[in-house]
Parts: sequence; C-alpha cells; structure tokens
Amino acid sequence: MYIIIVGQGKLGSTLTAQLAKEGHDIVAIDIKSSVITNIVDTYDVMGICGNGATVEILEEAGAKKAKLLIAATASDELNILCCTFAKNLGTVHTIARVRNPDYSKQRDFLMKKIGINTIVNPEFETANEIARIIRFPSAASVDSFSSGRLEIAKIVIPEGNPLHNMPVFEVRKKFKQKVLICAVQRQNSVTIPSGDFVLQQKDSISITGSRNEITAFMRAIGIYKKKIRNVMIVGGGRIGLYLAKLLSETDRNIKLIDSDEERCHQLTSALSDVTVICGDGTDQNLLDELNLANQDALVALTGIDEENIIVSLYAYSKYLNKVITKVDRHSYSILTDLGLETVISPQLIASSIVTRDVRALQNSADKSEIHALYKLVGGNVEAIEFSVPYDASYENIPFKQLEILPDLLIVAIIRNGKIIFPDGDTAMVGGDRVIVVTAGRILDDLHDIFA
Repeated sequence: MYIIIVGQGKLGSTLTAQLAKEGHDIVAIDIKSSVITNIVDTYDVMGICGNGATVEILEEAGAKKAKLLIAATASDELNILCCTFAKNLGTVHTIARVRNPDYSKQRDFLMKKIGINTIVNPEFETANEIARIIRFPSAASVDSFSSGRLEIAKIVIPEGNPLHNMPVFEVRKKFKQKVLICAVQRQNSVTIPSGDFVLQQKDSISITGSRNEITAFMRAIGIYKKKIRNVMIVGGGRIGLYLAKLLSETDRNIKLIDSDEERCHQLTSALSDVTVICGDGTDQNLLDELNLANQDALVALTGIDEENIIVSLYAYSKYLNKVITKVDRHSYSILTDLGLETVISPQLIASSIVTRDVRALQNSADKSEIHALYKLVGGNVEAIEFSVPYDASYENIPFKQLEILPDLLIVAIIRNGKIIFPDGDTAMVGGDRVIVVTAGRILDDLHDIFA
C-alpha cells in the first residue's frame, strides 16, 4: 500500500518503522533534513524534506495516488490541514493525530465535515488504558474484545507461585477457570505456548477469558489485588488531565502533582474533584509529605522517562498496590528486570490503532473485517479480533481438518455473545468474532492463519 506519513517525531517514526517492516511503500515527510536523512538511511522508505501541509509537498509525495496519509506532526492544526489537502488531492483515507482536548469535542465535525477518516489521540487512549488497569489492578495490562465480553490480561508470575514449573495444559485442570494462556515472555524471548510449555516464575504471561473468569483465576493463584481507591498522579500533562478526569468520575480520591505553577492553575480549574499540588513530583520528601505510602496506586506521567522510572521505583519501595510507568523510549526486558511491572507507551497504543486501520484498508468487501488490534509484550505479539464472513471457504470446517500456521493461536470465538474456547472439533461460522494471537506474523485477513 502507498502510504504518506507526515511528521517523523516519536509517533511518526514508530509508524514508519512498523509499516515499512510490513512491506508498505512509505513516503516520510518532515521539515528537518537531518530527521529525513536518518529515516531514509534506517528504513527502506522515500523521504521528502518540507512542510507536509502544503499542496506542493503533498503533490511531490504522491498524494493523488496514495491510499493512506497519516498526519503525525506536533501541531493538531497542521495535521488537520494536511489531511484536508490530501483528501482534496485524491488520497483515499486519512488519519490525523489530534491531541488538544478542545478539538476532541469536535471529533464528529472533523470526521464528517472535514473528511478525516480516523482521529488518533495517543494521550487520551493512553489515559483510557491506564484507567482500565486501575479498574483491574491484578493485571499489568488489560485489553478488551467484543465490547468487553473477552479480555486479555498480562500478569507476571511471582516467585513461589503455584504456576511455577506447571505445564500450560494443567493450568485449567488445576484451577478450574475458563482461561487460556496465549503468550509468554521469558526475558527477551516471546512464545505462543503449546500445551506442554512449562511456565516459570518471573514469566510474563497473557491470559484470556471473561473478566469474572480472569478475576477468579487470579484469586486462585494468589495474585489478586484489592480495588484501588486512592491514586497519586505525577505529571499534569495531557495524559494526566485525561486520566484525572476519567478517575474522578468513578469516585476515587485523586492527587495530581505538577511542577509548573501556571499548569497547576489550569488543572485546578478543569478538575474540581481532584487535589492538585504544585511541586516536584520526583522529590521524595514531597512524596512522603503527601503520604505516598498510604496511596493504592501511583502513575508516573512526566515527560521524562528517567524521572518516571525513578518515581516508580520509589513507589515500589513503599509497597503500593499498583505502580504504572509511562515511557516513550525503552526496552521492556530491562524495565522488567528493574521490577517495573506495568509500563505504558503512548506510541505503541497509537500504533495499534493505526495498524488496525491499515490492515482493514487492505481488505476487500468479501474478506474478514478487523474489529480490534492490540500490540502486546512490547509490540512483539499482536492480538486481533476478526469477523468471520458468511460463505467463507473455511466456514463450518472443524479446526482439526484445517492446516493452521505455527506461531499463532486461536484463543477464542465469540458467538451470540458467548465465549467459546475452541478445540479440534470446533468450527467457525459466519458472523462469529474470532480472536487470534500471533508472534512474528502479519495478519491482514482471517484467511492468513491457514498454511
């Protein structure tokens, strides 16, 4: 697919790397020549130095023949303008990063009247992700499918846990809950486990099932954590604002710390039910004065990764129920070694949304539709929700008669609102929602799971 990506900052460069890896024809645009030189030298893409919100640059980039344009500059206004121009030049589909909360209220207008097909707000999506985790603190991360009927939760097996040295096939028999282990990260390796795969302490495992079944499973293995009532947020940027709003609506007690006095005044005006403190959230003395040890959760959201890591490690030393760390550039294995269980990356979250749209654009009307796509385990694993088209060639054929590719797992089928964990005798039927987890494969369509 011919794709133009305007803006090569954190999000733009992440998308360029991801989509180039998937074999798309990419044109990268940025106003800085050094950025374009680096992008072109690193990836197999074409680069143009210039303002992507001008007709001349977009024409040079091939907007008339492009199937997709992604506007990911630091300016919401430029992104909106860029998409508007591209649409008028003939680009089929446009995606704009729009982060300003004021513009979020204009979402319907921007999509219906301006013609932007998808609006991505990484900060808002990140806040939603954190809010889901706070509602389910036993998990390191939580992703939902089929309107919440099925979830994938990541947990880390503690030392001495009964899962240690247990083969995967024994887990459901021993604990009696309808859950499935669909991915395992052990140090730097990621595995889609077979039944005889033996779990080890410190493994990071992704389990799928209904919320009630996952909760019961966590109780059974002894890692269930009590509900979170008191939350301290360090960093009052866009994510902090969005998150504080979401949590305050659930009657939780929220303390929000930011070092910028003017920003604190803005936060106080916007968040009537939140306690806003102006101060250095990385100052251990301040954190102690604010009774960090009595909080249920701490969320580190400053703009500096190192500060977030240090604050999180200090919170861990106080034995908080939940610690969540935002980072933009990181190695998941290193952070796990440091003891940081829940790490959030706005770039990975936004990348999942864009990747879903790109895959959907490649599907013709008679193919399976992608309803959700999440990148798990630091982006090394994908969990995708497909719909089964009617009259598909594989419909009503038991799985044992189909040749499924390795390194993927059909974790569940949602049929008439009910969860089915498939076995060899199970068959897909038209209208089913099928959740597939894969490592190292690019799935555009449900048919891609077959050899």
